[in-house]
Amino acid sequence: MVAFPFLYFSIFLSFILYKKRKFDISAYLVSLYVISSFFAIIIDLKNLRSFDTKLYQISIVPAVLYCFLLSLTIWPFYRLKTTKITNIKLNKPRLFNFIVYFYFGCFLLLLIFFFNSLIQILNGNFVALRSALSNGETITSINIGGIFKPLFIVAGVFGGFSMIMILFYFYSISYLQRSKLFNFIILLSSMSVILLGIIGIDRSLVTFWMISYGFVFVLFLSNGNGSLTKKKVRNVLLISAIVLSVVITYFLKVTFSRFDNADVETGGSMISYAGQSFVNFCYFFDHNVQYGKFSLQRIFPLFYKLFINNGIENSGQLNEIISLQTGKSIGVFFTFIGGIMVASGKLAAILYCFFFFIISTILTRFKRKRITYFYQVVLIFCLSSVPMLGMFSHFYGSFATVIPLYAFLIYVFHLKANRIKKAKSNNLIVSDFHDQLQQ
Repeated sequence: MVAFPFLYFSIFLSFILYKKRKFDISAYLVSLYVISSFFAIIIDLKNLRSFDTKLYQISIVPAVLYCFLLSLTIWPFYRLKTTKITNIKLNKPRLFNFIVYFYFGCFLLLLIFFFNSLIQILNGNFVALRSALSNGETITSINIGGIFKPLFIVAGVFGGFSMIMILFYFYSISYLQRSKLFNFIILLSSMSVILLGIIGIDRSLVTFWMISYGFVFVLFLSNGNGSLTKKKVRNVLLISAIVLSVVITYFLKVTFSRFDNADVETGGSMISYAGQSFVNFCYFFDHNVQYGKFSLQRIFPLFYKLFINNGIENSGQLNEIISLQTGKSIGVFFTFIGGIMVASGKLAAILYCFFFFIISTILTRFKRKRITYFYQVVLIFCLSSVPMLGMFSHFYGSFATVIPLYAFLIYVFHLKANRIKKAKSNNLIVSDFHDQLQQ
């Protein structure tokens, strides 16, 4: 059964390419799971399973459910005709600029606050530092107080979702006649999440940035109007090569350092990193691994943070509690569906996927297919992040990540309301003009 997801998602990808004749965002999302399921096969071939799953035999029910539920969350983006878009309009450009400078300010604040710690970490022993973090020790010498503390908190919270600025970057170079400096500022503003990843000696946040970059690149490259000209594509590829080389170098350094003295060699750890989600999901499903109390904290983390004081601050703490209760190692990758399942149960995970399918289908039912608005593209990015970044865990399972999500949803619906208001106003003007002509 380990090969089932690879065969399924390969067929799904072939179907999309045959139907659309182009590699669009839905093909990109499916490709992520083709890659992940391929490495799941390699894990078994090289005997790289870890913890409780070593002797586990994958059963058919969770394997089929895994593929079906993921397809359900990807289908709304297949339905979108992003390859036929000929123009993306921007209303309220000043608000666009404000968001860019706000995120650039967050990047600068994090860089200033973390500068000494970043140098210390990048020049340090990642194994020892990561071990210290795991033991609850402090590895940074940051002491922020007074008026700077709220600024630091805001920068940290919004910086965790800075990948969305990649969307602003590609839109600017594709549709706006802005300076190279302005575009560079946008690109830098997207990297707050990388700084946070380095401070936590974490690969996941860096991986999220790289996956998001690929998604947005495909989104704009596959547009029907060719908004990214050959010259722009060459420039983007050059900048991408430079940035990605730095990011990948860090990723590899963390990987080599963390597994230098481990039982599994570095190559094996990277294979396990990429492909473990499927087998972990199936194992937790078959063994009914979940939180002892009914909780929707991973689905509504901000609500629990504000109104339910249960002492659980984040997903990591929740995983630790479930591990203690069940005796199973929960601190692994199991997709966003598995993350919800171990926290809230099988039914909640299944219903979440159906609910996400319905909401995404409704919200992305745009009236005009060829001409769209930038806020609609922002909405696509926010929604697609669930299956896109969810190949590891539930990205929106923390109250810190849903705060910027809600902020951007407010941005989306504010611009939509503004556009509708203007459209009605223009219709009234046209109607009055016709009445005057008739008189």
